[in-house]
Amino acid sequence: MPARKDFVRIVEVGSRDGLQNVKTTIPTAVKLALIRRLRDAGLQTIEVTSVVSPRAVPQLADCRDVLADAEIQALLRDTQLRMPVLIPNLKGLGIAVEHGVREVAVFVSATEGFSKANIGCTVEQGLDRARQVATRAREQGLAVRGYVSCVFACPFDGPTPPAAVLACVQQLLDMGCYEISLGDTVGVGVPADVKALVSHLLRAGIPVEQLAGHFHDTYGQAVANVWAAYDCGMRVFDSSVGGLGGCPYAPGAKGNLATEDLVYTLHQAGVQTGTDLPMLVDIGVWISRTLAQPNSSRAGSALATAMSSSTKKPPPTKAPGASPEASRMSPWLHQASVEGLEVQRSGTNIKITLNRPKNGNALTAPMISAITSLFETAASDPSITRIAIAARGKFFCTGMDLAKGSSPVAKGGAAGDEQYARLTRLFEAIDAAPQVTIACVQGPAFGGGVGLAFACDVRLMAAAASMTLSETRLGLAPATISKYVVREWGVAFAREAMLSARAVPAMELKRLGKVGEVVATPEALSAALDAYLAHLRHAAPRASAMAKQLVRLSWLDGGGGAKQADGIRKVFDEMMAAGSESAHGLKSFQAGNKPVDWDEFTLARAARKAKL
Repeated sequence: MPARKDFVRIVEVGSRDGLQNVKTTIPTAVKLALIRRLRDAGLQTIEVTSVVSPRAVPQLADCRDVLADAEIQALLRDTQLRMPVLIPNLKGLGIAVEHGVREVAVFVSATEGFSKANIGCTVEQGLDRARQVATRAREQGLAVRGYVSCVFACPFDGPTPPAAVLACVQQLLDMGCYEISLGDTVGVGVPADVKALVSHLLRAGIPVEQLAGHFHDTYGQAVANVWAAYDCGMRVFDSSVGGLGGCPYAPGAKGNLATEDLVYTLHQAGVQTGTDLPMLVDIGVWISRTLAQPNSSRAGSALATAMSSSTKKPPPTKAPGASPEASRMSPWLHQASVEGLEVQRSGTNIKITLNRPKNGNALTAPMISAITSLFETAASDPSITRIAIAARGKFFCTGMDLAKGSSPVAKGGAAGDEQYARLTRLFEAIDAAPQVTIACVQGPAFGGGVGLAFACDVRLMAAAASMTLSETRLGLAPATISKYVVREWGVAFAREAMLSARAVPAMELKRLGKVGEVVATPEALSAALDAYLAHLRHAAPRASAMAKQLVRLSWLDGGGGAKQADGIRKVFDEMMAAGSESAHGLKSFQAGNKPVDWDEFTLARAARKAKL
């Protein structure tokens, strides 16, 4: 994007630079969720990972898994995005090319001490390595970005001469880098240093359009340094959501400039970034909690506190075109409590929480009837567009209540008939719901609990959760849930799981594409649900119902039959009809108002009908 006075391009480095020094292994699913959420918040340049030796950076040992993920592959192909990958050598470049990476980053240090400590070579040797990667990358049509570390000072060599920085910048530009990020690695710079260095580079003929700022916040100067660089004409800055990251040679350092602090400062000054600040705040809170570390963003922490209170609003920001309400969840409000269940509502969303933690959330006949009734009633309520099923306690759901005296198992006759009818009606009500249905699985699920999760459209799981089709251990079979489990798991996988009755872990289900997202801890699941629901605000409710119907037709008719063809035609006619959702969506698209907030549309339409 060409530089403009009122626009700054943000390079989000949290998913690589922000995570690489975290000692505890972060699940790949968390990294993928972070990247997706950052993209949903409007960031268009996101550093994905680094293809580096796992011995050198153990946290990034899963770089191939990250790059191979289907969602990441789609982002890499999106020509509207920049998804750079940090590359240390030609071997790493080869791996990146194999995974369809279109942009790489190379790095050097301006000082000998840091270069030897960080990458084990002299500055000149580091430049030679970078030149090899950059030359080969450009030969293969890849864009190349460059980093220069320690532009103000080195933890080993002291103050860095501006001439040393200039020499590195010139060589990186000569080898084909389209942009050079100037890194205050230990965060000691102040605005006067920024202006002096940038002025030195500009006097030497370095175009300001090819410079970016990468400021650490060790001494609380990062935002001030951004503003000094902005005054010098710089329009690209690196940052990390939640202030993730830090220099291992500066103990206690605050780390990278927090993306929330950067965006808040720029938006308050009327400078556009194309990002949604409330969504960034939510992401900062989520990733900090997930990693069990403090949120280092000052603005993010303050805004999160303000947004968590129903009586307060976040300070107004001046970002043109920003739509905070489009992504912020309303508070969950209590609606009802019945035996073993709690029902809450947030806007157009309903959450049904299984609330028998002492009994493993085992399903009783009244619970089954209540859940069925909630789904069947919601099916005719156009103001409800999504329904989530969650649970409290250690287990998501241990299946049917098998307590002595309460279970219909092995009684035969009317008791068996009634239980069959109850369960069939329950799972059919969930499966046939016109709303998008989401299961939030925080702990192990067994038998009918697996059915609850896989009758839903989407599943979010905690990393320690699992699914066990345990029926054969008790002389039973997963009869009423088999329809949904086989459909979602596939025949061979479902057969093996049913016969072995083994616990299938969340990450295995994620790898097989059976789960939408896996988060690190059960505590992180609530925030993951809220973020997912906020993401779905931009999916039209009736269009979502029609999409579900198309999938259902394909399953029921086996594909290619007359019933499927007739159903497809009906869906097509509905979406093309005058007065359908598509009329509103097309009008908004043509007016340049995208994405559409379908929750606002749904609630406004419901309010109009209520007045009639």
